[in-house]
Amino acid sequence: MKALNLYFFSFIFLSGCTSIPKVIQGDFSSITPLQSKNKHLLNENIRWSGFVVQTINHKDKTCFEVVETETYRDLRPKRVVPKNGSRFLACKEGFLEPHAFNKRMVTITGKLVAYTEQKIGEYNYEYPVIKTNLIYIWRKTPRYNSINYNRMNFAHSPFTSFSCSYVSLPGYCY
Repeated sequence: MKALNLYFFSFIFLSGCTSIPKVIQGDFSSITPLQSKNKHLLNENIRWSGFVVQTINHKDKTCFEVVETETYRDLRPKRVVPKNGSRFLACKEGFLEPHAFNKRMVTITGKLVAYTEQKIGEYNYEYPVIKTNLIYIWRKTPRYNSINYNRMNFAHSPFTSFSCSYVSLPGYCY
């Protein structure tokens, strides 16, 4: 019976780690950056996640070049960038510090407002452009490998190697 209670508690405790943060919940288009480029849709409310490749500060706005990645159930971007991934630009009015965003995993919400062509090396690439409402920066989480996971001592505490402190504050927003 003790083991059953422990498993039940573990399930309830860890299931909280997969909830979508409230600030990025809502109704958004299911279109992907690649689909949007193919259809050239505008005025779609989107929520896309990915990896910030670079931050570009303009006179009146800051734009982020983001490589879209797959997400977990809680919308946290996966760290694996696909070979044929799609990119998008997310722009927000005003100055934002590039160092706070570069090489970070983000979820962006906003409205699809334009398409622009820019070079990646010598390749002309068409970017969907989002007028950003929210930039959600995911906190960095420790990586667990199977060796450490398999050697965990569940007799003492099943949660010693898990960190769910991110449940109440999994990231922060701009």
